[in-house]
Amino acid sequence: MLDLRSFRRFATTFGMLLSVAVSGCSYSVHQQYIGSMDPDARYGKGKWVSADATDFVILGFQMDTAYVNKAYAKLSHECQGRLAQITTEHVTSYNFLSYEQKIILRGLCQG
Repeated sequence: MLDLRSFRRFATTFGMLLSVAVSGCSYSVHQQYIGSMDPDARYGKGKWVSADATDFVILGFQMDTAYVNKAYAKLSHECQGRLAQITTEHVTSYNFLSYEQKIILRGLCQG
């Protein structure tokens, strides 16, 4: 038989475990930007290239604040010619007390 003290300890432990389980993970696409039409682009020609970079944030402290610049550098490295129609997607994956930001860049590589 559980006494009141044991029941309170059980209820507190169960409540804490339940709150951790419920606040687990979620995923969000914050924004997607599609660049304006490029009048000099040759549509139907070229190939699509993509690059991404991430930033891990724990308790509000960012680990890498230059992740967008790194993604753009990767995208530029993928295409030795002209980049047109660059799209940007900002995605966040939430975890317990932390989250991961991800930027995905796609562009049409010509030449």
